[in-house]
Amino acid sequence: MLHLLTWVLIFIPAFRAADPICSQRPDVTALKNCCKLLNLNFSSFNSKCSQYLVNGAHISPCSFECIFQAANALNGTHLVMENIEKMMKTILDSDEFVQVYVDGFRSCGNQENVLIKTLKRRRVPITGKCGSMAIMYGLCAHRYVYRNCPDSVWSKSPNCNEAREYNTRCDDL
Repeated sequence: MLHLLTWVLIFIPAFRAADPICSQRPDVTALKNCCKLLNLNFSSFNSKCSQYLVNGAHISPCSFECIFQAANALNGTHLVMENIEKMMKTILDSDEFVQVYVDGFRSCGNQENVLIKTLKRRRVPITGKCGSMAIMYGLCAHRYVYRNCPDSVWSKSPNCNEAREYNTRCDDL
């Protein structure tokens, strides 16, 4: 049995890499309207985090870290899920999207060790002494939302469906 498990562990990654759908990445610019995401409203965090605004948007590791700290949503590298939900209710006006994002953060929280290894592997630069864990969680949750976009706002075009399938089957952190 152990011998069979060894062969399975060797061939599953090779099978995935040889998967024809994974050989051609979809054009990302053509996919921006596949999931009609709501605007994230960070204005309630402006009083504490406005110094990290870049062109009016919270897109830097420092802004994410500041928002997560202001919401008490991150304790070291661990997500505080009850505060994640409160934070998302502040940022979003849609209960449907709040739930999808919370589910995404929950899924990402279960991948904490993978996210930490990814940060070390990619050597994400620390900007202004800000850590990158919060932005990694944010990107991970956003990827989850894209993969699990509510049907009511998902464009069911063939290109979008192909892109979601690619993202689900091929994209790693």
